Amino acid sequence: MGSADASVRRRQVVTRRITVPGCLELATAQFNEGLFFECHETLEDVWRHEPGPLGELYKGIIQVAAAFVHRGRGNVKGAESLFASALAYLAPFRADGAMGFDVETLCLVAERARNALRANGPRGSAPVAGNAATPVLRWETSGLASEAVRWGAWGFDERGDPMEMEITAIE
Repeated sequence: MGSADASVRRRQVVTRRITVPGCLELATAQFNEGLFFECHETLEDVWRHEPGPLGELYKGIIQVAAAFVHRGRGNVKGAESLFASALAYLAPFRADGAMGFDVETLCLVAERARNALRANGPRGSAPVAGNAATPVLRWETSGLASEAVRWGAWGFDERGDPMEMEITAIE
């Protein structure tokens, strides 16, 4: 094996325990700190296991985060495409939100970012959420248990209490 082989990262199967609220809290903090790639990775742990309609919500948030990653790398076409598909995934949740997420505000942020890219190309990568340097993902936890019951969310029991879930991932 040559030195080129040594630089190839070996992927391995990892099993870990998570809670959905813990992942949602971490992903929200990562998004709000501009750590969009990390947000995407964190939410994937939940999205991959959510069999119900909330999978679409999580996928929409993941795609907004991924769009900001592409925007930051100057990939205008990729960012525009991801913003558009994210908005389609988020549309059913836009009016009422879900799982404590303010989906309407997230959609407005995505629309502004997409429109800025369309209008200005790579220069459209300037901040898009008001005067803030980083777009904001709003998440309110006070009604999380009732939302979990309402949606039949993965990772919660029938009362809406979070359960510790074992997941397997390739890293």
